[in-house]
Amino acid sequence: MSERDRLPQSHVTHIDHLLTEIESSDGPLSPTLRAVYENNLDEEFNQKLQNRVKTYDKDIERLCNYHYHGFIESVSELLRVKTDVRNLKSNITGSNLALQESGKQLLTKCEDLIRLRKIQRNIIVTIEALQKCLPVLELYAKLNEQMEKKRFYPALKTLELLEHQHLPHIDSYRFTEMMKECIPVITKNIELASKSDLQDFLENIRHKSELIGSMSMRETETHSSLNIVHDKATENSEEEEKSVQDLVDFSPLYRCLHTHTVLGSREYFEMYYREQRENQARLVLQPQGIQNESLDSYRSYFHQIVGFFVVENTVLHTTRGLVTRNTIQLLWDLALQKITSVVRVQFLHCKDSKTILDVKELMVCFCNTLAGYGFSVSKLHDILMEASDAYNDKLLTEWKDKFLIIFQSDNYTPITVNDNKDYWRNIEEFPFKPSKDITRKDSYPMTLPFSSLVLNVYKEIKRFIVTSVKFADNLNLSLTDIDDKLRKSTNDLLTKTLTDVMDEFVEKPFLHLSQLTQLSHNTVYLEKACGNLEQYISSITGAVSDGIHVTRLYGTSTFSDARQKAEDRIYILLNKKLDEFFDLANYDWTATEGRHRPSGYMDDLLAYLRDALSTLISLPNNVAISACISSCKHICERLKGFLKSDEIKQINVNGLKHFKEDLQVCLEFAKAPLPHVNSISLTTTFLEVEQRDATVIVVGKVRTTNAFCLVNYSANIILVWIKEGEGRKTIFSFKRADRDRKKFYENLIRRLKPMCPSNVTEPDRSVES
Repeated sequence: MSERDRLPQSHVTHIDHLLTEIESSDGPLSPTLRAVYENNLDEEFNQKLQNRVKTYDKDIERLCNYHYHGFIESVSELLRVKTDVRNLKSNITGSNLALQESGKQLLTKCEDLIRLRKIQRNIIVTIEALQKCLPVLELYAKLNEQMEKKRFYPALKTLELLEHQHLPHIDSYRFTEMMKECIPVITKNIELASKSDLQDFLENIRHKSELIGSMSMRETETHSSLNIVHDKATENSEEEEKSVQDLVDFSPLYRCLHTHTVLGSREYFEMYYREQRENQARLVLQPQGIQNESLDSYRSYFHQIVGFFVVENTVLHTTRGLVTRNTIQLLWDLALQKITSVVRVQFLHCKDSKTILDVKELMVCFCNTLAGYGFSVSKLHDILMEASDAYNDKLLTEWKDKFLIIFQSDNYTPITVNDNKDYWRNIEEFPFKPSKDITRKDSYPMTLPFSSLVLNVYKEIKRFIVTSVKFADNLNLSLTDIDDKLRKSTNDLLTKTLTDVMDEFVEKPFLHLSQLTQLSHNTVYLEKACGNLEQYISSITGAVSDGIHVTRLYGTSTFSDARQKAEDRIYILLNKKLDEFFDLANYDWTATEGRHRPSGYMDDLLAYLRDALSTLISLPNNVAISACISSCKHICERLKGFLKSDEIKQINVNGLKHFKEDLQVCLEFAKAPLPHVNSISLTTTFLEVEQRDATVIVVGKVRTTNAFCLVNYSANIILVWIKEGEGRKTIFSFKRADRDRKKFYENLIRRLKPMCPSNVTEPDRSVES
């Protein structure tokens, strides 16, 4: 196979083209030669060139043969060319060697350049990848930072950017998958952390509710006429000057709300928050320590409730839909029901009126505060109206003790004033008009008709009125309603408390007659002062009286009844004292000798009775006369009791004479005991006793036909006793006088028997001789 056949056709064509270019070109051959060496065809080219040369040699030889001379010249020229070719080849070889030597450095540089180009390309790719990943990594780092700072809402926003905008563009990286796996965990952690912050927030507002309520109620108090005693622990506190937003950081609640909004669980969060707040409301509404009736416990109770609803009102106006007016109203209805029951019970169990009044002031401030936030407090006002009755009941109990002290500590002697200054110091505002001119010095010393009890009771009644009207302050009652309530409570004081005290005191066993007498005097002036009390009530309430629809005070009947009971007690004491004298009586019904003077006990009894009646003359309504009549009737009954006593077994004329002397003294007393007393009625009282005394006949004092009209069966018994007693003494006597006496008694009994009832028989009495 020829050399031409061994070479690829493309190389052959290219070499031929180069040779043709050399042949036809008049310019430099370096580009052609460089193409030969660049394609590594130097050997093939040389071979081809030699073949071409040979071809041209043959052509030349032929031409030379044809043109010999020209051939010779051509040969010569060719030889010269050959020499030049050799030189050229040598030069080319040298240049090639030099070029190869220079190419090695260039090749090294090119390899370095290629390597650097690859590095550059990798760097560019890396930079592009980093430009895509760095925002993701920065957001992830920012997410971790927000999580550490508990900025959950921004963290959720960052997480949302990562998940929906950045991570989809870098799905080919492994850390992307790790981040995608961490997103649900982070979301859950954010939800748990936000819920934990919410719990902290709820705990915080639970602890600060009392302070918030105190601040709100204090602010309400500054805009009203209320005067509430505040807790010293919070008084003058700098926190009281802050607003609700200053006292409570609501940002955890807002963050939690935004967090659940982003998570798509806002409805769940709203339900959870409302449930937690309802539980807190039930806890707040449960009274803690109120049973000990400490004002601080009541204050704490109301402050916590106010604080609770102030926080809810703030949440209502700073969030959208977390709480609504309806949900707050449901909580308020729950609170209203619980507060109503708690306060109603506590008002009833308060031990003193001051506590009730302080609690009422707290409740009024409580109502005004919550009313300012739009809550209905009408039911609480109804409770306050009910509490007014409990307040008055406590006042009545307290004033009963005060009245008892006054009644027990009074000396029950008329007040004596030495001068005009002393007069006004004692009288003060008591409505009393003395009979003497108090401006004249010769009117002193002056004795007032009443004791200090009148002044003290009058003062306490006025103090009661002032204290009672305090409960009506700030209740928005009309003047007429206040006036009616005040008059009603004052009537209760007079008709119940004061009446009970006087009734109880009048029955005290240590009271003596002079004290009861002065007590009766005192009721007269207290009764007269009731009109001034009505004017005093009108001046306090400011109500315009029309004189028709105004409730009147029942003091007139109260003191009148008390005076009547005191007078009845006087009658009882007089009778008891008389009984003490009668207990000293010792009649000898079978005395052997007669006595012509009354008993000693009867003289003492009548002397005491005269002195006692003289002290009663100054009392009104004829008390002294009634006491005199009552005493005389009692004496009569006791005297008749002597005659009817079962202890009398025998009786004789001397015993009856002795009894007659005492009866005669009583008759003498009954004729003129007191001025303006009907002596006939008193003597008639003793007439029955006198007629019982059979000695009126024995001594020969003959009466008129109706002299024994008052004799009853008891007198007959006495006559039987006389018969039996005298009969036993003379049954064995042979003296003429004794026989005459016996005959006289038999005639006497025979004369009296027709006056006795026909159905009465003589008693079967065994009498000892």
